[in-house]
Amino acid sequence: MNNKIFVSIASYRDPELIPTIKNMIAHAAAPENIVISVCWQAEVRDVSVFTDIGATEIDSGSDNPDIFRLDYQGALLHVHYVHIYNARGACWARYCAEQAFNHEDYFLQIDSHCRFILNWDKEIIDYYLGLSKTIEKLVVTGYPPSYTPATEDKEEILGTGTARMVLSGFHDSDIPSFKPVAITDQTRYEIGCFVAGGFTFSVGDFPVDVPNDPNLFFLGEEISMSARAFTRGYNVIYPEKIFVWHYYTREECNKIWGDLNQESVEKKLVKKGWWEWDLVSKQRVRYLLGIKIDEDIDLGKYCLGNARSLEQFEYLTGIYFREQLIVPELIKDPKPAIFSEIPESRDAWLARLYSPFYHAVTIDKSELAANDDNVDYWSLGVFTEDNQLIAMQRLTTEEMAEQESGDNKESYKLEIKLKDKPHLIPKKLRLAPFFTDCGWGETVEKIW
Repeated sequence: MNNKIFVSIASYRDPELIPTIKNMIAHAAAPENIVISVCWQAEVRDVSVFTDIGATEIDSGSDNPDIFRLDYQGALLHVHYVHIYNARGACWARYCAEQAFNHEDYFLQIDSHCRFILNWDKEIIDYYLGLSKTIEKLVVTGYPPSYTPATEDKEEILGTGTARMVLSGFHDSDIPSFKPVAITDQTRYEIGCFVAGGFTFSVGDFPVDVPNDPNLFFLGEEISMSARAFTRGYNVIYPEKIFVWHYYTREECNKIWGDLNQESVEKKLVKKGWWEWDLVSKQRVRYLLGIKIDEDIDLGKYCLGNARSLEQFEYLTGIYFREQLIVPELIKDPKPAIFSEIPESRDAWLARLYSPFYHAVTIDKSELAANDDNVDYWSLGVFTEDNQLIAMQRLTTEEMAEQESGDNKESYKLEIKLKDKPHLIPKKLRLAPFFTDCGWGETVEKIW
């Protein structure tokens, strides 16, 4: 191997693109082994953005005037220019960047706002090769620590610590999203199952085996890539070592949904609004995960693999994608990153699942008008904002006594785990006593 690294970058009107490229090459042990491919989405096709930092144009080998190549301190820089009104989302941009892949030894996918450790290329290859001795088809990924760019009056700030990815919730009620949880043991990596869009390192075969789907927009990128990578035999680890930093907040930066908006559609500046691309994208993700079958959708080569099944991926993640149900361990924090135990049967596994809606409410006994042995039972209800009943549970006085909280036993702590997927959003909790001789007592209401 020549240790060539293909670096895929999707950049949308990002002022951090050039600082990212400069930092990447300045901190590389062997710039001549770096091939950077950028899908450069900008308002103006001005190559001086790159030549001003010392890059020199070379023959692109393409008849497309929007594709050009440069030599930058020994590294090859391949740039595909796209006007912002022709952009179609992050995954499409990553797909465009991957078109320059030429069977390099390794693959690195990042966003256009990153910083790198010294000798990052050597360090990450050595790290990868070390783990590859015991883990096949390895993917080093996760959410890197943050950085904040320097300003006129402040120096650049680099964060500390790495993180694993865990389930955060379900966007649009059915597509999983993720959040970072710090890796507390900084002496060892953690095994995972989710691939991060902003930092993915693997062998050069990865973009061939698991190419970015150009029909995806943004939401669903990571769960789609994760499921496809797993079913093609790849194994995820979250490193304990820092290789890059990522700029997360970016509140001052332009985003694609601000340009592909309703006004742009009405002025016919764009073919479609961002929400139209997003709708098609989500339909594909739902189809891939078995959430909704649509005979009109053809995933083509962006389908699941056949090395492992979606069902096996569900056991690994603890998520039943079709109904958005999860194993009990994922209801509360801290959430595990992976579940390695194989269930006895599919039915046994499904029987354990709950809705991700979880709530623990504390009610002081003083809030209850009736709290004596004359209570026949307690009714705990979950309601929507407009008072539609979602779930109801009866608790005997003995069961209520078991919910007593604190040393002084002056309050109840009630945990609500919805067993089935609620098609309505919980907003209110109501607890009321029922008396055999006189009916309902006074109800206590809490916000969900």
